[in-house]
Amino acid sequence: QPNLPLPAQQSFQPQPIQPQPHQPLQPQPPVHPIQRLPPQPPLPPIFPMQPLPPVLPDLPLEAWPATDKTKR
Repeated sequence: QPNLPLPAQQSFQPQPIQPQPHQPLQPQPPVHPIQRLPPQPPLPPIFPMQPLPPVLPDLPLEAWPATDKTKR
């Protein structure tokens, strides 16, 4: 009885290892050309982020006194 489950596990190990021979190496080369594009988009998103911070403190300013009393 214990001889049957043993061979079943051994045949499963060799199968999952074969499908992953050198496939992950191929997608690496195309990563270089993609890096050249990202440097440009990061600039625009930084501009809209600056005007956002000043808007947040405006709201919390009213709640500041309430948190100060609890801290002290």
